Amino acid sequence: MRRFIVLLCSTMIFLMLLSGCQKDKNEFTQMELSHPINVELVVPEEEAVTVADLVQLEAIVTQQDEYIDDADDVTFEISLEGSMGLEVAATYEGEGKYTAVYQFPVEGVYKVISHVTARGMHSMPSKQVEVTEE
Repeated sequence: MRRFIVLLCSTMIFLMLLSGCQKDKNEFTQMELSHPINVELVVPEEEAVTVADLVQLEAIVTQQDEYIDDADDVTFEISLEGSMGLEVAATYEGEGKYTAVYQFPVEGVYKVISHVTARGMHSMPSKQVEVTEE
């Protein structure tokens, strides 16, 4: 009789634990994925850039073909090949355009990376700029 009671109690505890682990199969949580931001980096590519030139760097930020005017952070990282980068803050000009003006100090090939953080996303497109002496 004692074995029967122990077996019955064990079975009841097992069934209670098993029923507590079940999940409602009709429950469904749908997450809405936001569309990615798009950053178009505009730097002088075709025209010759010299050390004396003031160059405008632009990042045009959109999401689903709409301009983003509320980016959390927009900077341009500028580095000469083989050296550490320098970050320049951008200012908002309107219609999704963030700009900064920069004068390259010496000739060489520079890498320009725009760091854009907006609406919980980060984008880092990059381009090269070749700078020559006058």
